[in-house]
Formats: sequence, C-alpha cells, structure tokens
Amino acid sequence: MKKKYSAVLAAGIMLLAAPSGVWAAEESSAANGLGDDIYSFQVEFDGDILSVPMTYEELTAMGWEASHPEQLEQMVEANTYVFGIVFEKGDYRLEADMLNLGINEAPVSECLAAGITIDACDFDNDLIGNQVGPDTLMLPGGIAVGTADIDAIKAAYGEPSDIYENETYSELTYEKDIYEKVELTVYKETNTLLEVEVTNFVEPEGFDPGTVSTETPAIVAEYQAPSAPGADIMDPVVEFMGDLYQLPAPVSAFEANGWKIQDMGEDAFAEGGGLEFIDMMKDNQTVRFSVYNFTKDAVTLSNCFVTELDYGTYDPEVLALKLAGDVTLGVSKDELKAMAEEKGYICEEDEDYLQIYKNEDSRLDDYLSIWFNKDEDPDKAASITVHHEVLENS
Repeated sequence: MKKKYSAVLAAGIMLLAAPSGVWAAEESSAANGLGDDIYSFQVEFDGDILSVPMTYEELTAMGWEASHPEQLEQMVEANTYVFGIVFEKGDYRLEADMLNLGINEAPVSECLAAGITIDACDFDNDLIGNQVGPDTLMLPGGIAVGTADIDAIKAAYGEPSDIYENETYSELTYEKDIYEKVELTVYKETNTLLEVEVTNFVEPEGFDPGTVSTETPAIVAEYQAPSAPGADIMDPVVEFMGDLYQLPAPVSAFEANGWKIQDMGEDAFAEGGGLEFIDMMKDNQTVRFSVYNFTKDAVTLSNCFVTELDYGTYDPEVLALKLAGDVTLGVSKDELKAMAEEKGYICEEDEDYLQIYKNEDSRLDDYLSIWFNKDEDPDKAASITVHHEVLENS
C-alpha cells in the first residue's frame, strides 16, 4: 500500500567550502562503493557514504551534529516529515528532511533522514572543480558535484524522466516514484552540476514502526451517547438503526449497540492520525465505515471515530438514518431548504444534490449531502449523508 505524506516543502544538504575550496572529480575508496545506479539514492561526501534514507543515529555516527539541538525534540506526526533540520560537521553543514515512517508521533531524533539536497550555489565558482583535493562529493557512476556537466550526467544515467529549463539552470529529474527521485541542477553559466536533491521515502529493511497502544484515549473515554435527538438538521446527534449517536462517535459506541467488526485481526489498528475502512455487522446487516484515529499515536480500531453515516432508498429499511425532527428519506427539497435557511445555514444545489453547511468554514468537516433521484421523484430525498468530524470542545 502506498504511503501518503504531509510536509511543507523540500529542503536539502548545504555544504560549506573547505579551506581548500575544492570538490574532486576523482573517486575515493568510499566512492568506489557507490556503484553506477542513480536509484541507489546514495552520495559520498568527506569519505562517508550517505545512503538515503538513513537513521539519525547513522548520520550522527559519521560526526554530524544538530546545530540546533532543541529541534531534535520537535514532534513529527506519523507519515509526515519536517524540513530544514541543520546538521554540522566541522566546516560543513547539511539540511535534512526528517521523515517519520512509524505509526506513532515521534521526535525528530527518532525519524529518518529521507531527503537531502546538495547546494553549491553559495560557493565561489572560481574554487569549484579547479583542483583535485581530498574532499569529494560524488554520485554513483563517478559524477562529481562541481565538475560534471549535462553530457556527463546523461552518459552516466541516460535521459532523465523529466527536465525543467529556465534562464539560469536545467533541472534533470530521475524519478522511480513520486517519493523516490534524484534531481540534478546544472547551472547554464558554467554548465556545471551544482545542486543535487536525493529523496527516498521507502521504508528501510528492518525498520521498526513502533507499537500500538491498547489503552482507551481520553477523547474516546469522554464520549457519552446522547439521550435525546438533536435540535435541528445540522445537529451532530443522529439516529442510526434505532440508536442515537453524536458524530463523530467512537467505534466502541457502535460496538456497545451490537455492531461487530468483520474480517479484521485482533491486532488491527490505525496509525496516528490515520484512516481505515472497516466492515461492521449488526442484525445481519453489513455496513462499511470509514474510521479515523484522532490521536497522534496508533490505536486499536475500537478507539477510532466514525464521522459519516448515510442512508439511501437502495438500503434495507432497518438501516434507517434520521436527523433531528425525524427527518429522513422522502423529505422534500423545499422543506430541507426552509429548515436550513431558518437557521442561517448555507444551501447549495449541484445537479441532483443539495449541500447544506453551517458556514463557509465547515464545508469539509460539517455538512449534509442529500441526493434527489430525478428518475423517481426529483423533489424527495433519495439518500442522505451526514458528516461531522469535529469533536465537541476540541
């Protein structure tokens, strides 16, 4: 299954010139281990091979230290990354994208350096490539930052997956997948490779994603099943299959009313901030629910939340969904619009649908979507979807 990631923007490695001001085109003993494959996602610098992704411990074992140690405690949510974490080693420094591939929130110091950018733009061009010295910054195939040109890059790796041109530089992208790519920037004034971005968000062999908490989160424990229907049609209290729920409602509230999770192992979970799709059954009726983990750490499915329920004329009557005032299938479009407008809610019609929002800010997390079947009766609701994903007092 493909991972999805959240971030601000790409960052990279910035190398400060050594006193000699050189990057060599000669291969060192470490560079011999790079091989020829651009998709090894490796670079060699200062005698060490940086293999992306690499752990914080692997990076610091090579002598790199965080220039702002307090940033190491910054918490990173599961499947997200932060950029611009600066590490220093003597006269050199680098910036790394630190990726959390675990299932729980974790500090930067427990994340992977999964994206680096080598940027020579701040260097004195007169010092780049004019000498061969002990300090090398190499890519697979003997490509040296500071000396290689476009022809050398293409000779080593073939035609790029994509190329971007502007007046200043050419950016050659070699892409294996969206989060597996190497971007090489050649500046036109010197026809020289001066910037390299290496991104590899693939889970390394032996990676430990963390453990799942079986404790009930406070936000789940604090949930109380409503004892009375809601006040108006946008109230998050709804009746579903004869029981009242206040959305978002934890899966455990449905289980308390007789629903059982189907075809999932006892160790099934949702990662921190994650979404899962589960089938639940009650009274011989099976419904697929999308359930969200509202915490930053991995939890069992019972501790996730249902944010959306729907009911249509194609469903068995036993699955009836009712809004406040026993509003359900068959309600007229004009009646719904009148109820909404009385409360100052927003109504929008789109082909066969009527969308109702409390306000402009709630379009994504708090709405009703009603479908009208024009082939049956274009004025009577044929399906109702109710969506609420904001916890009370959150």
